[in-house]
Formats: sequence, C-alpha cells, structure tokens
Amino acid sequence: MAALVVFEAKCSCTRPGESLFLVGGGEALGDWSPAKALPLTTSAAAFPRWSSEPVTLPAGQPVEFKLLVQPPGGSGGGSRWEEIQGNRSVVPPPCSQSGEPTKLSMTWGSLQADAEPAPASAPAAAAPAPAVAAQAQAQTQQQRGPPSSSPTERALASVPTASGGAWLRLRLGSQPQGCRVVACGDSAALGNWKTAQAPALARGGTQQSQNADEEWYSEARPDVVPGTPFKYVLLSDSGEARWEEGQNRQWPGKPALHCFGAPAPREVADCEELVIHWGGPEVQALDPLSVPGAALHAFHWPFDEVRRRAREVAAHGFDAVQLSPAQRSIPGDQWWTRYQPVRYEEINGLGDEGALRAACAECKAAGMAVYGDLVFNHMQVVASCDEWKRAQHDQGHLDHLKQKLEDALGPTFNRDDFQWPWKALEGEAWDGPDRMEGWGCGEWSELKGGSPKVMDVHTAHMDRLKACGVAGFRFDAAKHMRPEHIAEYVRRAGVYCFGEVLSVDPAMQHEYTAGGAATDAPLPTTDFLLAVWLRSFLEGGETAVDFEFNAWVKHLIDVEFKRGGSPPKVVGNAQRDGLQAPLLAQNSVRFARNHDTVCNDVPFYGIGGWSREAAQVAAAWLLAAHDGTVLLLSDDVRASPLLRRALLYRRALREAMAASAEVKSKGVVTCVRARRALDGGPPAVVCIACRVKGEGGRLLGFCALNPHASGAVEFQGSGCLAVATLGSTGDAEGTMLEEPQGGSVMVRPDGSLDEPRLLGPRDGIFFVAKVT
Repeated sequence: MAALVVFEAKCSCTRPGESLFLVGGGEALGDWSPAKALPLTTSAAAFPRWSSEPVTLPAGQPVEFKLLVQPPGGSGGGSRWEEIQGNRSVVPPPCSQSGEPTKLSMTWGSLQADAEPAPASAPAAAAPAPAVAAQAQAQTQQQRGPPSSSPTERALASVPTASGGAWLRLRLGSQPQGCRVVACGDSAALGNWKTAQAPALARGGTQQSQNADEEWYSEARPDVVPGTPFKYVLLSDSGEARWEEGQNRQWPGKPALHCFGAPAPREVADCEELVIHWGGPEVQALDPLSVPGAALHAFHWPFDEVRRRAREVAAHGFDAVQLSPAQRSIPGDQWWTRYQPVRYEEINGLGDEGALRAACAECKAAGMAVYGDLVFNHMQVVASCDEWKRAQHDQGHLDHLKQKLEDALGPTFNRDDFQWPWKALEGEAWDGPDRMEGWGCGEWSELKGGSPKVMDVHTAHMDRLKACGVAGFRFDAAKHMRPEHIAEYVRRAGVYCFGEVLSVDPAMQHEYTAGGAATDAPLPTTDFLLAVWLRSFLEGGETAVDFEFNAWVKHLIDVEFKRGGSPPKVVGNAQRDGLQAPLLAQNSVRFARNHDTVCNDVPFYGIGGWSREAAQVAAAWLLAAHDGTVLLLSDDVRASPLLRRALLYRRALREAMAASAEVKSKGVVTCVRARRALDGGPPAVVCIACRVKGEGGRLLGFCALNPHASGAVEFQGSGCLAVATLGSTGDAEGTMLEEPQGGSVMVRPDGSLDEPRLLGPRDGIFFVAKVT
C-alpha cells in the first residue's frame, strides 16, 4: 500500500537566498543525496513554515529523514544540516478514503515529527448535528450530575455562562493591530466553517488574569454540542483569514484554555508529583551569592565588542562575562586558533591591553565581573600526530620537531619546557592514566606541568590580565593538568577561578573540586553530568534517568568511547523516593550548551548536537535554581525569549536572597517537582521553587516549565509551592508573587495557583516574592 505525505517544517534559520530541503531514505526523498533532496517552499506570509508537494511513500514502513538548508542551486555545497541526534523516523499511514495526504509536521532541530491529516484548502461543512443529539447530551449530563470541579473550572467560575455552555480562553500572543479572532466550525452556531458568520472572541481575560493583552475569550455557547470540530481564525481588517494549522479542535464540554496554533494541551496524569532532589546530602552547603549567578560567554568577541555591549549584557541579567583567550595565538579567524597560544607576554588577537582595559572598565561600571580564559595546558601545534609518531623511531626527525618547537615558541620556552616522552591522547586515552601528560590529539604541544619556569610565565600572564581589570579565570583543558598544579595557580591568582573538566565521571571531577581548591570551598568545575541528566530527563522522561547511579555513569562512558553495552535496568526510584539530579557542587559551573558541544562534531556523552531550541528549557531550569553559576552563549540568549525571562528572574531571585536576613541566617533550598503526562514521554510540567531552608520555609520564587516541543500544558500549581507557615508576603489567602517583567500570581497555601496558567511548547513562567 502507498502513503501520500506532505512534509511541513518550521524553520527560521535560513538566510536570504537559501532554501529548506528534506532528504532521507528512498528515491522520493533523495536517497540521502543533498543534490536530490525534496524541496520545501514558503512565502512571506507563511514564513517560518515550509511545506512540500505531496510525496508518495511506502505505507506502514519506517522512513528516516533530516532537514538541511542549502544555498541557491541546491547542489549540496555549503549545506547546513540540522543538529539532531540520529535521524527522524516515522511510519506513514495508508492513504485515507478521502484521498487527502497525511501531513508530517516538524521543527528544525527537534527529533519529533507529528502525523496528522492535512487540512483542506477550505474546511468542508458537515450537516449540523441533529437537535436530538444536543437534547441527549443534556439529559446524559443531568443523569451524571455536575462534573467534579477542577482548578481550571474554579478559576473560571466567576465568569457568567449560560446553562450547558462552554467558556473558552485563548492565548494568542502578539498580533497586528485591528485583527479579531473567531471560533469557526462545523455547526450553525460556529458559522458552518464560514468565517464571516463565525462568532468573535472578545479581548481581555478573566478578572484574575494578568495577561489581558494576549488573551481572548468566547461567549458561552449552549447551542454548540461538545465534540463539534472547530478552529480559531485570525481575521485582518481587510478580511484576510489566518487559520490555525493542524487538526481540528473539538468543542469542549467544560471551561478550557487554548493556545493559538498549538495542539490541545497535554493532559496531566492523575497521580502524585515526581519528586526530584536537587543534589544529595554529600553536596557541601555554600553561600550561593559567593559565586556569579549568570555569566555570558562572549565567545570569540573582540574586546571592543565586549565594551560596546556591556550595558546591554548587564540589562539582560548577567553579572559576569567570560572572554575568549587573550594571549597572542596562531593567526586565523577560526575560534580554535585562540586555543593555540604563541606568546603569553602579549595581549593580542581580540584586541590589545588598552581595549581589554576599556572592556573591563565598562563591564565593571555595568555591575559585571570579567573572567579570562587561560590556556595553560598546551601551546601551538607544530606537527601532526603522524609526524610525532614517526619521530619516535627516528631520533633525527625528533630533534627536527623539537627545534620547530623552539623556533615557534622561543625565546620564552625551549624544548625542555615541554612534556617528554611524547604520548598521544586519542580515543580512551583522553581519560586514561596518561591524560595529564599526554599530547591532545597527539599534536597539542604539552607544556611541562608544575615547572617553576612555566608557572612563572603563566603567573605573569594572569597578573597582566588582572592589571587590565580581569577579575577571575577559567582553566581550559583542566583535566589534562594535575590538580595540585591548578591549586597553585588558583593560590597565585587570588581571585575566583573555575576549571573546565570535560567528563561525566564524578571521581575525576572530585580530583579537581577537592585537589584543585585553594580554600575550604571546592574548586568550581564544569558540570557536564548535570547537563546530560537534564537532557535525558526532559526528552525521555523519568525512565531515561531512573538507573543505579554508578551503572548509569559507566554506561555513558562506555557509549562515549564506543565500548558497546546495554543501558542499565530501570530501578524504580522515581516511584519510591524520587529522582536525584546529580549536582557536582553548589558552586559548579552549569550549562546546557557550551562552545565545545556546539562547535565540535563529538557526542560529548549525549549533549553534543543539542539544538538551541531544545536546550533552552534545560538552561532555564538551571537559571531557576538558587545555586551554581550558569554559563550561556550569546546566540542562545538572543534567540530565546524564555532564556531572557529566566535571566531576569534569576537576578530578581538573587536580589531577594541578598536582601533577606532570614536567608542569611537559614539558607536557601531548591525544591523540584514534575507532573507526569498522561501520554507518557517527557514530563508535562516541571516546577522549580526556591524557599528559605527549614520546615515550612518561606517561598522566595518559582518557575514552571513545559519541555514538550509542540504541546501546550496547563499548570495549576505544585506541592513544592505549598506554604505550611505564611511569611511576610503571605496571608490567609496565600502568597503573592510577581513576574520580573510585570504581572503577579497568588499561590494558595496548598500550592495551587489562584488561576491556572497555560504554558506553550518549550515555554515557562517565573515569579518571585516581593522584597520586604
């Protein structure tokens, strides 16, 4: 049997002149050849949605495919493939009796693909439901009695409705001035699919709503039978209609919240919330305000750009900026050239000392610290791995390569300042016993760690950066340096420092958090394992992380180094005591995406290739916690309104913590709960609350996130918001919290909200208590 399919994709990353294509298995999809890929088209009105012509595929058989962007001509040269793990795989259903194609919808960078009947160019009008059906519906309802009152219905109960009617609220977001919204559907009361006769929605919202500018509501419609197909339509002043895409909605039999263009909200399973412990008892308690809250990685930014944009960056909520390496490096515009030092005595490449001093001064004036990136493990590559291997059996060639080292990196260093004998770090050797002395990729010119001469040169470089205003440092490739050497650098620096330890192995991380520290507090390191855990949980749900901890870590490492093996067995902690998020330390440096995972084609334990759109929910979660330092890439912040709101929330939360004497005396704790979805898979909603530590501690703020790529969800509250004893911001009604950008919400003592909130796909809400 055959399947008729139309592919539709949401993609906004094309540049002028570029086009979107789909390529996959089989002749119809180009047999994985970009030159034969299936073209998708768009228009000024439809962008960023692209669609294909109908394609015939084998029905009932898996089809794999991916999206790619190609320049004019579509030859495959200069193509950009989307960053997803593996390929999408769908099983197209057979052609329907009507002959309409199946529409496969997807979003650039997300693995998910949803199959649905493609809407006809004009919705077909069905015969109105007989009056007897409405009468039977009413009689059935009378026999059953009134439905149980859900939080949604309680929140909407103050709105007058006619007997038997349904009252709808629609989240629309921004829209052109003068437009109106109608509910158009398959009954006379809904216009019989004719927009001119369909009832209009009113702009506003309930009395409790804080989103009146973006919410619309309908009249009660007792003359519409529940289950009647309909869609929302946006009408311009000129009469142009913009229909919702996707399947028809079903008219509900009770109050409902919808989001324009999004599927009906995912249903939340009727069960207890999943408890997620934010770190275990082994995590040392630290003052969360002793480390930066959010740092922008000004990746490969010239110092003049840092200076010029400092106020803008601070306004987003950042309190720190991390620079790219400042020393003279090999020439080139590629980012990796900055990580091949040539001379530590010079500030060159991204700007000179004057430019760095000006950038630091502007950042300091804006309330931000500046952190330098130190490449102390190795220097310029002077020969390939193959050359070094050959030289191990040819003393003359080895002397020649050592002379090349001196010629390139002298007079500061000579051959005796590098690590001998030469050993290549490849494959499993990256994490093996020689990882602290081996040459990365067999070609990084590995400096002799701990050498007094080498350390003195590096110390002078740190002093030069501090003299320009740099207030802290990142140690690149820290896991290839001995912890005691890093501890000595940290002692000499005398400022905030953290190490890049690219590993999910807690034992290896502990070598540096403990051995690299110069004080009683652990040395902050990059929390790779937490990023892996967040992606696994947010995309796969609890069964993707509900393993015995050591067995899970071993499996991650086995997969990374291609040793094979099956995933560990699910142990059922989620159903018992809950899950534990694996924090390295309360001062760890956290991220969802960093420059290594974005710029290198490497798995990185499962977080390589994590798309910007998918990773933003994990980054928002990290920003919603009370502890740690969150490192973000500028392009990710620019592309995500969710991250920009999360940054403002984190700043407001930290201000509330700093102003509270109660926080200073008792401390803060992050509480996390997740609501399971009725259809399984990713959690329906995750709530992250920050409270004063102790029984019944005061609620300081909370965030609720929807990780799903396409489905909205209704957030009604959470047990982690429950208030056993009310603080100064609470009363008998509950606790009032505010959004950093305006708006407020009342949290009742049982943790429910005074008004449910509809969270769009990969979206969230943020509220913080008033500072008193």
